[in-house]
Amino acid sequence: MNKAPSETFSARAEREAIAWQATLSSDLLSNQQRRAFETWLAASEQHRAAWRDVNAFWLGLDTVSAADLELAAPPAPAAAQERSRATALRRGPPVRRHRASLALAASLLLAVAALHLRASGYWADYRSAVGGQRQVQLADGSSVMLNTGSALSVDFSAKQRRVSLHRGEAFFQVAADPARPFVVDTGAGTVQALGTAFDVLRDDDRVRVTVLEHAVKVSNADGKTLERLNEAEQIQFDSRVLGRAETVNPSRIATWRQQRIVFQEQPLATVVAELERYRPGKILITDSAIENLPITGVFGIGDTDLALQAIEQSLPVRVRTLGSHLVLLSAR
Repeated sequence: MNKAPSETFSARAEREAIAWQATLSSDLLSNQQRRAFETWLAASEQHRAAWRDVNAFWLGLDTVSAADLELAAPPAPAAAQERSRATALRRGPPVRRHRASLALAASLLLAVAALHLRASGYWADYRSAVGGQRQVQLADGSSVMLNTGSALSVDFSAKQRRVSLHRGEAFFQVAADPARPFVVDTGAGTVQALGTAFDVLRDDDRVRVTVLEHAVKVSNADGKTLERLNEAEQIQFDSRVLGRAETVNPSRIATWRQQRIVFQEQPLATVVAELERYRPGKILITDSAIENLPITGVFGIGDTDLALQAIEQSLPVRVRTLGSHLVLLSAR
């Protein structure tokens, strides 16, 4: 009965050790991350034991051969098992096979961890917390304001200024430099500045671009391109589909930089999805009958609880908060 918590802690320590191995293998490792790793390592003997095991597996990958990799394949059908026995005998004793399989498993886990951390923006140069914002001044004189839960990386060269928006939303004010184009990579495509100010919102593979000054060029990963998206225009796209440019009121898009979000006759489901970006956890609508109730109003993004109270007071909606990370909305 007393063994389960220890096993749970050890499993967690092993997962954390795998994640640290992926982090420490990155060329983008920062001093802050190095210090955080040293703090984690010193925290407990379980951490140190997990790190020794994972690191030993990692170092042992150099000895894994192509024959060893075959050991990770699914079991052969019954008819083929007899033919495989002779091959298995030539591969060495069970201990060697077990260690090779462990090494391969460790390498696969590290690869998955590295891909997950990269996709989530864990190694990004700049990040903002959920509910927070961050102003960033770039080396070329451009500025970027990150909205809630955003992550951005910067890669400037002599020929191009390139930034990657891993997640979230960013407002760009681009300094002029005709010799070096300014390009935002969103994963689903790119946005190239042809002027000064624009907003990019990335939600997984879905991207929204709004131009506040001058123009941008938009291309998706499938090769579709809009040569010029002009001031007061907006477009949405993903890796396969490039939408049509639409005229918008840029001031509505800019309100988040004044800690406000504005809704005009927007369905409750849309409003909830936007509020959810500014708080940890989930807001769930449990009754489909209220999803399309229209809302018009201005809410402060610094206090989403107040916004939910306003919704409950103005609509036939009941708001229930469960813990600190779950809110349920139902018909009243």
